[in-house]
Amino acid sequence: MSVKIVAHRGESFAAPENTLESFTLAWSRGATCIEGDFYLSKDGEIVCMHDDNLRRTCGADLPISALTLPELKQYDAGIWKGEAWRYTRIPTLREVLETMPDYGEIYIELKSVGPIVDALKAVFRSGPWRPEQLTFIAFDEATITEVKKRFPAHKAYWLCCNFTRKSPEPRRAVLSPEELAAKLKHLGVDGVDICESEFLSPAYAEALHAANLGFHVWTVDDPAVAKHLVEIGVDSITTNRAKFIATELGMI
Repeated sequence: MSVKIVAHRGESFAAPENTLESFTLAWSRGATCIEGDFYLSKDGEIVCMHDDNLRRTCGADLPISALTLPELKQYDAGIWKGEAWRYTRIPTLREVLETMPDYGEIYIELKSVGPIVDALKAVFRSGPWRPEQLTFIAFDEATITEVKKRFPAHKAYWLCCNFTRKSPEPRRAVLSPEELAAKLKHLGVDGVDICESEFLSPAYAEALHAANLGFHVWTVDDPAVAKHLVEIGVDSITTNRAKFIATELGMI
């Protein structure tokens, strides 16, 4: 089975998301690829967190962009998940990469735009990581296009949802398989990382693969849905339960 299982924010069903503890747990459970979200701090450090505010996971109503790394390190990013995770801290991209085994890969979701692209260079120079280990994903079209131009040796996937989210009308697919392939070619990226939906079909895999584009799907915790996506022909499945899904698919 060639489909890749991506540990979403680490093994985040069991551990606090986007923390070294979550990523380390994913590696220890057999993950070969993780995914994390990254913002730029006030002092130009790339830090790992999904939201742009500390409210949900750290209990402080403060934006990441207004705090320096030493200030961010003062907050507890694990207690919300349970007492066992007290004193868990917000990691930097460099710290996350340092957990990665030689065979590992990471999907780096760029939540900040603009200056974060320059900051990536310094981080990448600080370690032995190979381009094939470091894949970029982003919703912002300008960001994913720019990062692919700046780091051409790295894979870059456009994040999107292919249906209307907020509408009184019934949900419908926004882009046909052919339109999606054309969109990705226009952006100059290597493929799509698309949210799971009832609209995905083998036609998408056929159109994307015919155009030499990757077909990646998030976030899937239901093994029946994961098995369906494998049958469709996706290249990777991002999940909060990486070991569980891999086991259900007979991969480990």
